[in-house]
Amino acid sequence: NPTQACTVDSECSGNGNKCRAPAGSCAQCPNGPATYFPGDLTVTLGGGLATNTLLASTGLSGRVLTREGQAVSLNQGTSFSTAGMHNNADGAATVLHGTDSSKYYLVSNSESTSGGVGILQFDATKTPHDVIGYRRTAENTATGRRNCGGGRTPWGTWLTSEESGTGSVYEVDPNDNTGTDYCRSPIVPPEGGNYESNAYWESTEGDNKYHFYTTNDSGSNYRLTRFIPDDTVTEMLAKPRKLDRLCGVNGTLEYLQLSCDTGCSGSSPSGTYAWSTSRTPVTGDQPYPSAEGIDVKANDLYFVTKGQRRLYMLDLTGTIWTSTATIESSTGATFSPDQVARITGSDSPDDLLYFAEDGSGNKDIHARGLDDNGVYQFFTIIRGYNTTETTGLTFSPDNKYMYFSHQSQSEIWQIWRNDGCTFGNGIYLDVNYHGVVSRYLRY
Repeated sequence: NPTQACTVDSECSGNGNKCRAPAGSCAQCPNGPATYFPGDLTVTLGGGLATNTLLASTGLSGRVLTREGQAVSLNQGTSFSTAGMHNNADGAATVLHGTDSSKYYLVSNSESTSGGVGILQFDATKTPHDVIGYRRTAENTATGRRNCGGGRTPWGTWLTSEESGTGSVYEVDPNDNTGTDYCRSPIVPPEGGNYESNAYWESTEGDNKYHFYTTNDSGSNYRLTRFIPDDTVTEMLAKPRKLDRLCGVNGTLEYLQLSCDTGCSGSSPSGTYAWSTSRTPVTGDQPYPSAEGIDVKANDLYFVTKGQRRLYMLDLTGTIWTSTATIESSTGATFSPDQVARITGSDSPDDLLYFAEDGSGNKDIHARGLDDNGVYQFFTIIRGYNTTETTGLTFSPDNKYMYFSHQSQSEIWQIWRNDGCTFGNGIYLDVNYHGVVSRYLRY
């Protein structure tokens, strides 16, 4: 990475890319110049399962918050939770507190025999943000267990997906104090499946509807599910209790069918798509088994397949899909993506899309973004362990903290930037990737 300080703004915001930003120029943060360089793995983080083996990008710090079966440390270590930390922490998200803007929740799935969701409450007035509460919910449901991934709803609740073969999707509201803080969602068919993760799109096609998408981590009936409620956006948001907006409503279930037109035998095929009433693939389909992480950015749907090591992208306003191999390094090796996360609030094409990895070797946190030539590249943010899945990737509501977990011991990490900037401030920084310095917009 360049070490000489920039002298004018144009040197660090233009295409020259020859210097790092000094104080008073370009990338300024609350604690001074921006010091976060994604992909420059120089920081060793201790305190985890394999001390001194977790590598993070330059400018990051972090700590472990939880451990499987142990009471969770609360209020800066002065007290502990009554419930022990759930097993096999998996998909996660943050949810704003309903009445106090200085607090938020982190919901974390349990991919265990009892399933369910663990809920950590945070105090954002502390530095770093401090855990002040922990409880568990939605365990031992009638449909399954092994809660894997999930996704947020438009109104700030959590959809948790059961990956048990007979599993369903449940909606959890950490802010609901009525005694029932979860309900079964209609966004997947009643016969069940290996449901993995969820996303939604507020349609721009004039129907005033939310569209909900769910991936199925299966080798056979793997077609991605789309649910469109009969209720309009206006009608759903008019219901005062959040869990009444989706649970129990009627709607249309359809399944994603891909047809390949170009590069069908290569690593990055593309083609057209349609929505079918059948969840079963047929001969001639473009296969996409073991679909896992999913997200929507603007009018584009992204999802990843672990076995194929591929990122699929659908234009939701048309019928075109494309894909790309999840290349990790200049050697051409690919990483096996699990969950997709992005920081909501920005739909710029320059935004970075984050991935948690579940595959052979190290299980890392990766990102995908544009370089100076307008070409999308993949690079590594954090180098994880080689003994357990990295999952549960999410960000605090103010975007200042990244969270992820190492599954086998439910080890949830909290990561922050030393320069005090958020992970979502739109600042340009230099990234050393594939042996050349490229420029990425940090969103």
